[in-house]
Amino acid sequence: MMRRPPNSFLTFCLCLAAAAAGAQAARSASALASAEARPTAPRALPADPAELLGASPAELFARYGAPDAVYAVRGAEAWQDDVAFDYADFAAFIFGGRVWQLLIRPSYREPVWGFVPGAELERMQASLGLPEPTDDAELEWALPFRGWPVRLRVLFGQDGRARELYLYRADF
Repeated sequence: MMRRPPNSFLTFCLCLAAAAAGAQAARSASALASAEARPTAPRALPADPAELLGASPAELFARYGAPDAVYAVRGAEAWQDDVAFDYADFAAFIFGGRVWQLLIRPSYREPVWGFVPGAELERMQASLGLPEPTDDAELEWALPFRGWPVRLRVLFGQDGRARELYLYRADF
């Protein structure tokens, strides 16, 4: 026959566990408050964001810190699934342990390739030249100066301004 521990022992164990959990929660809250109190530097992309293509998640963490959100992006096929690190004004899409695509939103206010995201087509053409022929809703440029094919796909809004910029390795 198995003896049950006395109620006082159970009460003591529960109190000890609650005290430990409370101390841990207090440490976590204190660390969070001090982290929120520290000013954070803006997350700036390089002037040529293609430098980030091929980066590992550890390199992203080292450069930009923890992302604001992490989520899965499902492709049409299982091999097309990505993990996205969302940094508010841009997102990095990771496949096979490396960044293969970046999304740069119009809210990103620093120039890239000589124009600010959200620019009109004419300003983009002044920096990048003429795009490759595609449909009217999106345009695409082949970007030079890399050892692999890099493309920039731009989706435009009804106002004629770039709505989303997708920079990606075309060989992934």
